Amino acid sequence: MSDSLIHLEIVTPGKVVFAGEVKSFTAPGSEGMFQILRNHAPFISTIIPGPVKFTAATGDTKNFVTSGGTVEVHDNRITMLAESLIPVEDIDIASAEKERAEAERVLESKEPGLDKDAAKHALLTAKAKIKAVSA
Repeated sequence: MSDSLIHLEIVTPGKVVFAGEVKSFTAPGSEGMFQILRNHAPFISTIIPGPVKFTAATGDTKNFVTSGGTVEVHDNRITMLAESLIPVEDIDIASAEKERAEAERVLESKEPGLDKDAAKHALLTAKAKIKAVSA
C-alpha cells in the first residue's frame, strides 16, 4: 500500500459496494461531515443520510448518497456498514421527489399508527438524494 493510501470497504446488506485503496473518504457523521486520510486516529461514528465521497487510488472521485449506517476507522482501514448506498448518477430525481412528498405527508398526518420516525428518516434520505443530484 502506498504511503498516502488507506483501505476502504463499504458494505450494504446486499453486497460489498467497494473494497480497495483510497486517498480520502468523506461521510456525514451524526456530529457533522468528516474526512478520513491516511494515519487518521481510530474512531467509530454513526452515519446519517447524506453524501458519501471517496477518491480512489487512481484519482477518480466517486459520489454516493447513503441512508445511514456506521463507520469504523482503525490501522489505516475504513469499514462502512451502510443501510443503503446509491451512486449519485443512479438517483432518479422524480422518485426522490415522490419519496420526499410521501414522507412529508406522513409527518403532517394525524392518522394514528403511522411510523413518524421512519418518515423523518425517509425525508432526510430523500432530501439528501435531491441535494446530491442538484449539486
